[in-house]
This record gives sequence, structure tokens and C-alpha cells, in this order.
Amino acid sequence: MERTALSILALTIAYVLDHLIGDPSRFPHPVRILGAVIDLLENAARRLFISPGGLKFSGFLIVVIAAGGSVFLTIILLTAAYRLNMAAGLLLELYIFFTVLAGGDLRSHVMKVGHYLKAGRLEKARSSVALLVSRDTGSLNENGVSRAALESLFENSSDGLVGPLFFAALGGAPLAVFYKAVNTLDSMLGYKSNEYLNLGCFAARIDDLLSFIPARLTALFIILAGSGQGGFRRGLQALHADRHKHQSPNSAWPEAAAAGVLDIRFGGADFHQGKLREQPVINVQGKESEQKDIWRALDLFWRMSLLAFICLLLISYWFRAWGLNYF
Repeated sequence: MERTALSILALTIAYVLDHLIGDPSRFPHPVRILGAVIDLLENAARRLFISPGGLKFSGFLIVVIAAGGSVFLTIILLTAAYRLNMAAGLLLELYIFFTVLAGGDLRSHVMKVGHYLKAGRLEKARSSVALLVSRDTGSLNENGVSRAALESLFENSSDGLVGPLFFAALGGAPLAVFYKAVNTLDSMLGYKSNEYLNLGCFAARIDDLLSFIPARLTALFIILAGSGQGGFRRGLQALHADRHKHQSPNSAWPEAAAAGVLDIRFGGADFHQGKLREQPVINVQGKESEQKDIWRALDLFWRMSLLAFICLLLISYWFRAWGLNYF
């Protein structure tokens, strides 16, 4: 029971720190090391395999080595730390939980975009939002920058916050690390371009599978957090109508819920590498995003974050109290 209490304490402190300071730029982050490992594995795979089948097999091996190795290392280090000293175990688990949560960093990036727009510094806002999205941002107007920031905020709310919390609740630090590793693999290899179609297909598929429940939980938490002043009804309506309007089977769930609650519109025409792309419109009856909507969205994100944390912390306690956590 002592280990259970320490683990829950570590997750609580990590959540608070993530909200307060996000991801400090000079903080030693294991995801950067994982990214370097994935790069090395990708280069090795491309030297060894050329055929589509070979690249798919190597993509599977990269996931097994990178994600499986991350879990194995986490279990070894945590076991050793707790055997050495309970305080050492607590600090290590706190560090791990802090590094898998990205809600605070996501919020601070969107807040920076909002501050630049409020100050009338459109060029700075475009540069800042370019760090969040893959579309061309150089010619976006204020509404376009606002929409890009808000789409990123809610699309990534599942991967960056609710997903890690969900897997931390089910399996502690090792399972949260596994989810983060797979998510990182998908972000680096899971493109639908010809270059990554075969190599990254397994990473993309397993990421979709792991994100299935968190994305739907995120949509539910968003609707509950924004239930006042008709938000609950609008969120449910938009979710029902538009939850499948995305290439990903998961991304449109939190986006549709948030668009409905906030009564704004997502999707539409965007430029990617100079080419016009028409994305499905989510919550078509909503109004166009404006600068002021960024602050409403950040408030909704904060309430959703707190609700998700409390609910998943209770699930974590229940799992651990009944001996259902195997790490």
C-alpha cells in the first residue's frame, strides 16, 4: 500500500508541475533521447531493407525495440530505485510521470499565440503557431491563426494529457512510458507519404489503437467541463455529427466536442507546402474562430484537464488498491 500511495503522490505532483511549468526548454527530457534512438533505427532499417514488405517488418521491429525497450528500462530503473530507497523511487517515478505529460507545454504554446494576437503582433503569432501545426502559416490572418492554435490544442489534448494519464492510471509509469513511446514513434514515422507509408504503418496503427479510448474520454471530459450555457448540448450534437471527420479515427472526437462547446468552426481550407487542402468542416454551424476564443478555449482546456486528472486518479487508486496494477 505504501508503494501505491507514493505512486499516486508522484502522479499528483507531476500533474501540478506540468500545469505550472510545462516543459522547460533545458530540462533533460527522455523523449529527446528516444527520438535519437528512433532516428538511428530508421537509418539502419533503410540500409537493410528496400522492399515494402521488408520496410513494414523493420517498422514493426523499431516499435518493439523502441517502445518495448523503454518499458523494460523503466521497470528496471523503478524497481532498483524503490529497493534502494522509497524517496529515490518516488523522485524517479515523479520524473517519469512529469516527462510523459505535455498538457502544460501545449497550453503555454497556445497562450503565447493568444498573447501575440492580443498585442497585434500577427507575424509573431504566425511563427508561434507554426510550432504547433504542419500547415503553412505565413499568410494566415488572425482568424486562421486562432483556428490553427485551437485545433492543435484540442487534437493534442488526448495524446498529450488524457492518454498519458489514462495509461498511468491503468499501469503506472511503465504503461505511460509505453504510450508516450508509441506516440513519439507515430509522430516521427507515421506519415502517409510514400517515404513512410510502409516503414511507419505499424507505428501509426498501434498508436491509433492505444489512443482509441483516450480520445473518446477526452471528448467526454470536454463536454462535461463545458456543460454550462448550452455547451453540453452543443458539444454532444457536434460530436455526434462530426466525430469521424478526420483522417485519424481518433482526432476528430476531442475537436468536435470542443468546437461544439465553444460554438466555433474547425476545418476548412489550408495550405500544406504550398498546396491547397480542403479539410472537412467540424461544427459547420459554428462561428469562425477569433482571438478572444483562445482564452475561452484555454479555460475549457484547464477545466477538462482537472476533471480528467481527478477521474483518472480515482481509477488509478482503485486499480492499485485491488492489486490490478502489475508494475
